Amino acid sequence: MERDQPVGFRYFSPVMAPLIDGPSATHVAALSGDDETVLVFGTVETGPRNIRARRLVVDPQRPRDLTGLDLTGLHADAIAVAANARETRALAGGIADLGAAARHVRSASGAVAVVVKDSARGCMVLAGDGDGVLTRVGPFPTRSVWPLGSGDVFAAAYAHAWDHGAEPVEAARVASSSAAWWCGTRATIVPPQVLAGAPVGEVLPDAGHELAVPDDDPLVYLAAPFFTLADRWLVETCRNVLIGLGAQVFSPLHDVGPGGDEVASRDLEGLDRAHAVFALLDGWDPGTVYEVGWAHRKGLPVVGFLQGPSHEGTKMLVGTGAELHQDLSSALYRVVWAAQGHPLTPSRVTGHA
Repeated sequence: MERDQPVGFRYFSPVMAPLIDGPSATHVAALSGDDETVLVFGTVETGPRNIRARRLVVDPQRPRDLTGLDLTGLHADAIAVAANARETRALAGGIADLGAAARHVRSASGAVAVVVKDSARGCMVLAGDGDGVLTRVGPFPTRSVWPLGSGDVFAAAYAHAWDHGAEPVEAARVASSSAAWWCGTRATIVPPQVLAGAPVGEVLPDAGHELAVPDDDPLVYLAAPFFTLADRWLVETCRNVLIGLGAQVFSPLHDVGPGGDEVASRDLEGLDRAHAVFALLDGWDPGTVYEVGWAHRKGLPVVGFLQGPSHEGTKMLVGTGAELHQDLSSALYRVVWAAQGHPLTPSRVTGHA
């Protein structure tokens, strides 16, 4: 696809929003197509389109200035919209409730289905007659998680399943399973049995069953030092990502503050309410290690992020059930799933390079 100016994406970490290099008004050559089923991605660029299909899946995928669903030049008997949670809210004019936002998008677009990709909480499907029925399809947890490109795989698998006769919820389940395959393997070819509807766990041994997602967002306790600028930057980053993944977060830095000795009891009160603990372990801060021990005593799952190599210092954590990762993306997703009831695999540092 030709464009008049280059566009690039830079990621500090796969779980963080990209920095987009290039102007916001770059243009591309006309895009045209005619087929039974077509998947159309929105792009950073703008340009004319002339797409005709019986079934059309639209993934808006515009990280800048997304204020409405542009269907100009798109002609189809039936349209399905597949957008992530942030995009869905933006398309709905900022409506916070995802269900209400999905209904707004469906009404405005005339789509037969709106599928909201909801990160670590799987996806939400709005389909059916009238106002439609909202159905939650859970995620398929994997041992490691590479999220970049997972939304593209999801949309493509949804289009494939719909093309082969699947109803919206069934197609979303195939899409969620296919996205899990990509996240856990970074292999570009999804196995045919997964595309045919088999759960990803049947072909990827470390993938779990579809996770039932609770109605209320789980609470993750963020155990970490925050004595330096680098410490506070990482805490801030992890807190923001965890919230984006669908968790509530208790952060001693944000919810209690530095203070003196009196903060200990308030921190532990937050720990007592948590469903899981995410621990930043580099430096082996005494307070963080204490909080991890307290969590074990309370029976809370613990996921740790440790950039240094695995060593003897991890034996107490692993021996009491903690799961440790060098990869930040994997660690953050895993703790949200653990807070939702997915069992951990006690292990020393693993993750994508």
